[in-house]
Amino acid sequence: MKDIGKKLSLMPIHAMIMCFAALFSFVSIFIPMFEVFVQYQHQRTYSLLSMLINPKIYTKLMSGNEVQLDFLGFGVLMFVITIVIAVAAVTLSFSYQLFVDNSKKKRIGCIVVMILFIARLAAHVFTMSGFITDSMMKSNNMTPERLYVAQTFMGNAMVFILFVGAVASLYGALGLKMNFRLFAYPYILWIVVFTVLPLLLILFRAFFKSTGSGYEFTTAGFEVLFASKTVRATFYGQSIVLQEYFSVFLRSLDYAIWTTIGCLIIAYPLAYILAKRARTLHKSGSRLLLLFVLPMWMNTMLRTYAWRAFFSETGVLNTLLTSLNLVDSPVLFLKNEIIADIITKLVMTNDFLPYMILPIYSVIIKIDPNLLEASYDLGAGRLTTFTKVILPLSMPGVISGIQMVFMPSLTFYMIPDIITEGSKTTIGNTIQSFVLNESSTLNQAGNVLSLLLLIFVLITMGVLRNSDKDAEGGGMMTI
Repeated sequence: MKDIGKKLSLMPIHAMIMCFAALFSFVSIFIPMFEVFVQYQHQRTYSLLSMLINPKIYTKLMSGNEVQLDFLGFGVLMFVITIVIAVAAVTLSFSYQLFVDNSKKKRIGCIVVMILFIARLAAHVFTMSGFITDSMMKSNNMTPERLYVAQTFMGNAMVFILFVGAVASLYGALGLKMNFRLFAYPYILWIVVFTVLPLLLILFRAFFKSTGSGYEFTTAGFEVLFASKTVRATFYGQSIVLQEYFSVFLRSLDYAIWTTIGCLIIAYPLAYILAKRARTLHKSGSRLLLLFVLPMWMNTMLRTYAWRAFFSETGVLNTLLTSLNLVDSPVLFLKNEIIADIITKLVMTNDFLPYMILPIYSVIIKIDPNLLEASYDLGAGRLTTFTKVILPLSMPGVISGIQMVFMPSLTFYMIPDIITEGSKTTIGNTIQSFVLNESSTLNQAGNVLSLLLLIFVLITMGVLRNSDKDAEGGGMMTI
């Protein structure tokens, strides 16, 4: 037994995963994995074993018809096939890993176990598809939409675990050594599929337009964006004439800058107070921090409409002002251009505030208290300690917070669109209107605008990254 325990502790990761998958494959025979539905009503949940013990279903429909089903014959067949496969997988996965020292034989064992996992998946799929036969539906006068079998959560889990077990067996068959770095590969694949490829597609669509026979190079999208079409835009009460899409970019940039500044002004003192309180109470975190994270759990659209209702003509604020006789008639906050602009920035600040608090708090809470004590011992006051020690050391959190707020708020258009009722165009809904347009030229203009925005974001991130390096270098400034 000691030798077996020692071998289990020395078992490689892929072998552990393979053995766990084999065990789960066996146990799943006794776990309910199939749900039978008649007329969209759940009737019974079956495992392979329960198909033998209680194989019959009898139910009477509201129409007076009767439905009778018997799964005994099919259940016996699938139970025998599945249990043979599962027992063989458990036996071989453990025996080859624990009692065989020859690496070549272990690889052969991994190949056999992988084949058994695939066979177990195939048997599961066949069970799902063969549970309800055509003769059953015909004899009960039913259709596939009215009589069917669905897979339970445990069925989904079993499919996933068997797939992972098959992959682990493949690693063993190829003689590879699995380590935790391999778990980074799915994330790399995710980045390539959902980040790199879409960016390459945007780049391609910015310069090439679809034709009947293929694609042709064109700069029509650039011509749309940089056409000499001007509009009269209002910024801070001042009316100026600007190129159409440049004015849209300036408005989006204005929203993003003020949202970032507002979040920083509110978040830094809050994060500092919360971190100080957590350190004083000798806790690693603060429950108060949850109060600022909770709004993130609510849908952004619902929060925005709640703010709009608050400032509306018949909203809470106007009701309060009129009840206190502070105003004679409701104030049209959302109709006034300047006030509506301020409210939009306030709502965006409220929406993005947690993204600024969390990185700053996580950095400040990790500052060594001994540095603060050393600062006080050297004669520095609270203000000097804050400006020379705490602020420089917390700059990485500040830079991360700025990145997490500025980048999304630059392209965020839901809040301005709802608060101003679509009267203010931002770069986000401009791209949306271009991409959804039927014109191929405007589609290309949308991709060009996305590309230009991406370049601007990359430049901004480069500047912030350099600032972050400077902050790290200045984090150990002496007093």
